[in-house]
Amino acid sequence: MIIEIKDSQEKQVVTEEVLRDLPEWFGIEEAINKYIHWVKDKVFFAAFDKDNPIGFYCIRKENDQVLDMYVLGIKRSHHRLGIGKALQSHVEDYAKSKGYHYLMVLTLAKKAYDEAYLKTRKFYLDMGFIDFYQNDEIFDKDNPCQIMMKKL
Repeated sequence: MIIEIKDSQEKQVVTEEVLRDLPEWFGIEEAINKYIHWVKDKVFFAAFDKDNPIGFYCIRKENDQVLDMYVLGIKRSHHRLGIGKALQSHVEDYAKSKGYHYLMVLTLAKKAYDEAYLKTRKFYLDMGFIDFYQNDEIFDKDNPCQIMMKKL
């Protein structure tokens, strides 16, 4: 079941629970805390197994044309079960209904060669995203950023 969560505190609880289950992607405490704080005023969809959150997508408006896949995650126990695809489809339907034409996501660039993020990139490529722009300064010099885009 996928629902939109509007309560700020509930968004933060789900974000923390999911991100802490994914240290390969979210292993920097400062970054986790920023995400937990920043999700409260953004559009937030969560997937549940009964009453247990198993994943979420938090999105934000980049501009009138582009919706940013701000932060998202699926608990490790639910990887490769279609939860990410279902959330992605849900977000795409939402974006189209609001008049957006593109989705974007910032992730670690391929040249950084990180096993976890190679899986992330494959997921986005499978979902129809393309590599749009790579920059070594958006995150920091040791973590090159890849911006990926998808036309809706």
